[in-house]
Parts: sequence; C-alpha cells; structure tokens
Amino acid sequence: MRNFLKICLAIVFIFSSQKVNSQTLTMPTSLTADTSDFVLLSSSGTTPSISGFSDTLLVTIVASAGNVKVTTTTNLLKAAGYCGYSSDASSEPTDCTGNSLDEVGFRGSQEDINTALATISFKGDGSTGSPTITVSITPTGSSYFSGNGHYYQVYNSNAIRWANAKTQAESKTFNGLSGYLVTIESAEENAFIFSKISQNAWIGASDSSTYTSNSHAQTEGTWEWVSGPSNGKTFYCQLAGFANSMAAHADCTVHGDTTYNNWDTAEPNDYNSTDPGDEDCGHIKGASASNGKWNDFPCTHNKVDYYVVEFGGTEGETATVSGQTTLTINSVEASGSTFDPFDDKQVKGIAKGQLANSKRFMFNTTNQVMRRMEQFRRTGENTSTGISDLRLVMLDEENNVPPELVDHYVEEYKKALLAKNNISDLTISGYLIDKFDIKTNNWAFWSVGSISKGRFHLGSDGELGRQNRTEGFTLGADISYNDRSLFGIAFRQEDDMEDIGNDGTRFLARSQNISFYNTWHPSEKNFFDFFIGYGETDFDVTRIVDLSNLENTLKGELKGKQYFGSLKYNLSDSFKNFNINNYSRYDFGFVRFNEYAETGNSNSKLFYDERDVNTASFSIGSSVNYDINFVRSVLIPYLKIDYREDLTGQTEIKARLVGNSTKYSTKIGEDFNNMVMLETGFDWVFYNGLNIKILFARIDKSGLGHENSFDFRLLKSF
Repeated sequence: MRNFLKICLAIVFIFSSQKVNSQTLTMPTSLTADTSDFVLLSSSGTTPSISGFSDTLLVTIVASAGNVKVTTTTNLLKAAGYCGYSSDASSEPTDCTGNSLDEVGFRGSQEDINTALATISFKGDGSTGSPTITVSITPTGSSYFSGNGHYYQVYNSNAIRWANAKTQAESKTFNGLSGYLVTIESAEENAFIFSKISQNAWIGASDSSTYTSNSHAQTEGTWEWVSGPSNGKTFYCQLAGFANSMAAHADCTVHGDTTYNNWDTAEPNDYNSTDPGDEDCGHIKGASASNGKWNDFPCTHNKVDYYVVEFGGTEGETATVSGQTTLTINSVEASGSTFDPFDDKQVKGIAKGQLANSKRFMFNTTNQVMRRMEQFRRTGENTSTGISDLRLVMLDEENNVPPELVDHYVEEYKKALLAKNNISDLTISGYLIDKFDIKTNNWAFWSVGSISKGRFHLGSDGELGRQNRTEGFTLGADISYNDRSLFGIAFRQEDDMEDIGNDGTRFLARSQNISFYNTWHPSEKNFFDFFIGYGETDFDVTRIVDLSNLENTLKGELKGKQYFGSLKYNLSDSFKNFNINNYSRYDFGFVRFNEYAETGNSNSKLFYDERDVNTASFSIGSSVNYDINFVRSVLIPYLKIDYREDLTGQTEIKARLVGNSTKYSTKIGEDFNNMVMLETGFDWVFYNGLNIKILFARIDKSGLGHENSFDFRLLKSF
C-alpha cells in the first residue's frame, strides 16, 4: 500500500436506479474516507438497501479496481459465475469460477439481501485513477452487465441448432425487454459472458446469406451480427489462407462501432469435412482453457447445447424492474497536510472521551467528599453534641431521661430563645462529660456506592455521540476536632465504560485516588470546605477501523494522572423548620496523559504524544433540608440545585501514524460550557450512630446530553 494511507478518497455515488411500482435501490450520496483498509459504505450515514421487491433477487457488486466484499451472507446463495461473496483473497469463500473477477454475486430474498448490503465495504489498491463500483439488483434468472446496462440469460437446450436458438431467443422477454441471440461487442462483455457458461454456446454471428444483409453481392466471409440492435452490422471480414476458406468480398467493410471480435487461432476457417464452406454460424467456447474464444460451426450443427440471450438496447424499450448504482472513486495522491487522522470521528471521539472521563472522575470524587461534609453539618454526626446528639444519648438503659440532663437542657433552651439562636446549635457536650462521663463520638467511617449513566448527543457538529456507565466506590474516615469542624481522608475506586458511537469503539477507564478534606466553621453561619486529591487512571482503548473486518481492530493502553482540589464557601440559615445552605465553589485540576501507541493489523494505528490539561470550574448552588423525627431516628430529606461553569480551555493533542514521523494535531475543547445539576435524597440518622444516605442526581450539560446518578452512602460513628 506504501503511501496509500495518505490517499484521501472523495467518493461520489451517481444514483441512476430505475423505479417502477415503488421498487428502489437506495445508496449513499457521498463518502470521504481513507480506503487503505476496508471502509463500510454505510459509514457515510446511509445504509445501502432495497425495497419493493417480492421475488428472489440477484445482486451483483462489481469493482473495476480495488476490492469489494460483504460479510453477512446468511441464507444467500452464491451466484454462478461470480467471485463468491468477496473479491478479497483473504475472505471466504474465495471460489472464483476460473477467472480473477472483482465481482461479488449472490441470490436471495429482499430481507436477506438488505442484511448483506449493510456490510458492503471497499478497499483501494493504491491507484490514483478513477475506479468504479457498480451495484445492481435484478430478479433471479438474469445477469446484469454494467458495461452496457443489458441483461443476459444462458439457456440449455440439448442439441439445439443455431437457427432454432435464434428463434427461441427472439421469443423471450425479461423485465419488459425483448430478447435476442447475444451480440458481443467488447472484451469486457465477452469476459462477462464467458464467466456465465461452462460449455459451447451459440452467439448471434453469421456469414450466411440466409441470415445476413442483402446489401452484399457475396456474403461468404462477411461476418455480421444478425440479431438485436446491431442486426446487419459487419464486425469481421474473413481473410484468405485458411483451409477451405474463401476470402471476403472486396466490398466487405467492418462497421465503425462493431470492430470487436475474439476468434480463436486460425478461425473462422469454414472448415467442414463433409461440406466445405458451410461453417456459417458463430459460437463462444465454454471450456476453461479457451478463454472465451469464438469459432465457426455449421448452422445445422447439433453438438451445441447452450445459447445466450441478451436483453436490452432495443429502441423504445426500458426495463420495468431494476436497480443500478455506479460508485465513482476519485482518488488523489495527497500531501501529508491533507491527510489528517483526526478527521476520523472515532479518533476525535476517543480523545474527547478520555478528557471527559478524567474530568468526570475528579468531579465525582470531589462531589462525594463535599456531600460527606454537607451530611456532617445536616446530621451533626462527629460533632460536639448538639440537639441531635441529645436524642442519641439522653436515654439511659431503662429508657428514662436523667432529670439533671432535662434541667440543664431547659436552661440552655431558654437562653437560646432569649438570644433568638437556632435551637439546633445548642451544645451540651461538656455537661454530659462532667455529669455523666458521656463522651461524644469523634471518629466516623463512611462509604458510598454510586452508579451513573450518561448520554451525550454530539451529532449536531458532526461528531459521534458518547454513552458512559460509571460505577464507583468511596471509603472515608474523618474526625471532628472542634465544634462543627472536620478533617478526613477518602479513597475512591471508579470504573467507567464509554462507547464512542455505536460501532464498538470504546474504552474502559479504571481509576483510583486518595483525597484529604477539611471543613472549618469560623462563625455560626459560615463554613469553608477544603479538598485536595491525587488519582491515576488506566485506559483500555478499542478502536474499530472496519466493521467488515474485525481483525483490523486497534487496541491501546493509556495511563493518566490527576491532581485536583476544591474550595467551597457555605452560608447557612434557617426559615421556620427548613435549613438552607447557599454556597459557591471553585474546582481546579491538572491532568497528564502519557504517550501511547495503538496495536493491531491495520495500517491506520496511531502513536499519541504526552499531553497536559489544566481544568477549572466555578459553581454556585443552594440546598434545603427538613428534619422528620421518629422514636429512634431522624429522617432528613433535602433538595439541591447547582449551576457550574466550566472554565477549561482547549488543549492540543498530537499523534502520528505508527512508523511515520509526520505529526498531526488538533484542538480538543470542552464538550460543554456549563451544566445544571439537580439532586435530591435523604439522610436517615439512627440513634445507634448509623447513618444511611440515598440520593438521585441528574446533570444536564448545556443541552448536549445528560447524566443520571444514584448514590448509596453508609456511615458509622465509633
């Protein structure tokens, strides 16, 4: 293939199908592709198909250069005389019938044929000419020749004489076309007919005065086509010198547009041992060694069993049922700047998906930790005992409330009322320690299991859509070191499967990170949350180069690192029985993707350079929660809305073909400029120190797609 990887082919389909009774052949209108490997015609966005046909059909796919193939041939039968299902020698079956044909032929129902048509693919041979692919659909019983648009049928009639063959041929019709004994006027047509026969067959050629034109005083040696649209046209003037031959008359002149002939060596010779000069009718030899050569026989010869009928070309006649599309390939030897692997939608989709995955991993990790700190403030877990702690510890073994505790609490309650303070901020930790030797819980271990699914429709700008499924698990531990302040550490494991388009291109990302967090309460209503983390991701990448040949699937292994953090300011307040928290948040990160190379059988495999990405975002949001008290637990439902503006700029990605030093680059921007997140769920706090949290979240990303997530969180204080 040498430099053919740099050949960008502009493929234009010239649709010329005829339609009657809603019978149609649908093909793509355009496709641009590198055809150094097989390229599906359906990759243009239009899948080849037929409709309106009820009978068993014949499909032929002919390439004048390169290779064509189909990969799904269920319930189809190989058409006689064609090169099986594929003209590519590496594909099965490869049983071409004696000729090296770039033709695919098969028979079957409309449904089964449509299944096969969807898998038509083309592979170039490195030429820079203008080869063609012709797809034709006809009812079974005929063979379509794209060179002239005619149909052909081979008939077996034992020991038929030439005149009878001519008469029978002219009595036949096909698709509204009149039949006639075949006239062969090009080498291509001759090869086509030869591929359809296995024995000698009559053709519509004669030099007998019985059948030829009356314009010649002597017709012997003047060979004419005596049937069909070419009736009366002289195609050969016989020369003297053969045994028992007679020279053509001096006024024999070959007709200007019928100069082709394929006589065998020393033929025609008019040789007949019983009747010299009586070999006046032509036939084509069917033996494999003959290569379709012609011979003259006596017209009354009874040793020819076959004849070929041709349909088409008769003035005023048009086929009533047919479909034909010719694909013209205009190939140009391109410069390195013209060929760009990033023009491949899958290549660009993988690059964008990798960036989106890293940002999603950092975002998910940060959110889980931030939710833990929000939970800490909502529930009062791991803090000096507030009103919620009172419910957890004030009952003794006999479920009696110590009177001293009640008295102290009443006094604190009165002070709070006078000062118009929030009752939930009341603390009695010191009193519990002094009077009852009750120490509040400090350490808590928590875990979160999360599942999310996302779908991003990027077809509006010509890119492939993406779908992801993410499963994550977070384990954390934290300690409160003073009233409403918390320090902790968290570990997260996340698996993300992302599909690029629908053809099998995807990657699996396995990520791990560690993070540290702290919440600080400088005043009654103000909180600051701090977060910093480090993570690593392993990508297993699969890129489908050609659906018709999965052996060309490319693989790649990529490693990435993330350094990231977050700063969040919270302003809390209450209204009646509702607790409200408004916040602003700034996230930042740094991602480094290592270099990596694709592996596989395709010449399209790429080597990617190392690349760095700086990320940033700013968000504002608000949450509201409400306490519902039970005998031994508290249920705290909440609702949160968040708006996030992504501040990440474009990053450059560079790649080259493996084994080639020429580098290509493109800019990868953000998939979205902003997103809106709506989250709802509840915290269920039990008096034994167990805390269960369940939430549902939906993220909409600037109208381009969405992601839904479900979290289950479990916390236990010790």
